[in-house]
Amino acid sequence: MHIIVLRGLLTVAAGSLILLSGRAAPAYTEQEGTTGSGLPEMVVEAENQVRQDIHKTRIEFPLSAAIIDTFYVPADELLLSVSPVQGLVPFLNNPEPLLSEQVPHYWYKEPATTPVATFYPEDPEGHKARSWALTVTDYRGSTFRTFGKKSEPPSNVKWDGRGDQGAMMQAGYPYSYVFSITDKGTNTYNYAGTSFRIPAVDYMEDTERRLDFSGDQVFKRDQSKLSVDGEGWLITAADRIRKDHPYSPLKVVVRAETIGLAEQRAQVVADYLVDQMILAEDWIDTEAEARPDLRSEMDGSVSIRVVHAEKSR
Repeated sequence: MHIIVLRGLLTVAAGSLILLSGRAAPAYTEQEGTTGSGLPEMVVEAENQVRQDIHKTRIEFPLSAAIIDTFYVPADELLLSVSPVQGLVPFLNNPEPLLSEQVPHYWYKEPATTPVATFYPEDPEGHKARSWALTVTDYRGSTFRTFGKKSEPPSNVKWDGRGDQGAMMQAGYPYSYVFSITDKGTNTYNYAGTSFRIPAVDYMEDTERRLDFSGDQVFKRDQSKLSVDGEGWLITAADRIRKDHPYSPLKVVVRAETIGLAEQRAQVVADYLVDQMILAEDWIDTEAEARPDLRSEMDGSVSIRVVHAEKSR
C-alpha cells in the first residue's frame, strides 16, 4: 500500500478536479473569476500490484567427437577417452602456431630429423689420443659413414643420416658403430657400439621433403592393413604436412616384396592422408615398386613426399 499526501495551494479555473486513485475523488468547485483559494489536505491511496515472472528455458544437447572436432577421425575418439592430464599436458607444453585449426597429435611418436643420431665418443681407459675415428656400419656390416680427425675426440658427433656417398640411411634398418682411438704411441683401441634402429626419418632430398617409414612400422606383416602404430605415424605425417606445406601436392612411394602388395599399400596410405587432410583424391600421386630385400623382416618401406617443399615453406 502506497500513501501520497498533497499539501499546499492550487489554482483552479472554473470546473471540476477529479483525483483518480482507483475510485472517484470528491469534486471541488471554485466560483468563476476567483483565484488563490486553498484546497484542503488530500490523501491519495493506491496499491502496487505489479508482478513479473521470469522463466528460463533449459537447453540440452549431446556432445560427441563429431561435433567437437570438424576433422573427426577415429583417433580423436580415442583421445576423448584420455584423462585431461594425459591428453592436454603434451599440447600445453608444446604450443606451436598452425596454418590449420586442427590440433597436432603430440602424443604420437615423431620421425627423426637432422641430426638423426648423436654419438658421445668416450675412451673408457683414458688414453691420450692422437687421432680418433667413428665408423657407422649398415646391417651387412659394411662401412656406411665415417668420421674422424687428428685430435682429441669431441664430446659428441652428430649424424645427419647420410652415408659417405650422400645416400640417406634406410628407415627401420639396423645400424651399428665402432669408435677407435690411436694414442701417441700409435696403438689403436676399438670400442664397438650397440646396434640401433631409426623407424622413421624426416629429411630433405633436393626440393622434396620426405617422411620415410619402415614397412613393418606402418602395416601388418605381409598385409595392406594399417597397424595401430602405422595410423599414428600417418597422422603425425599429416600434421607436419598440414602445418608446413598446406598447398604442395604429395606423392606416396611404397616398396614391398611384390608389386601387388606395394600397389595396395600405396593406395591405402594415399586414401588415409586424403581423409586426414580433407584433400581431393588427385592431390596425391602413388608409386609402387617391388624390391625383394635381404632384410625382409623390415617388410618394405613407405615414403611420403612433399613435392616442391622449399616453395611451400
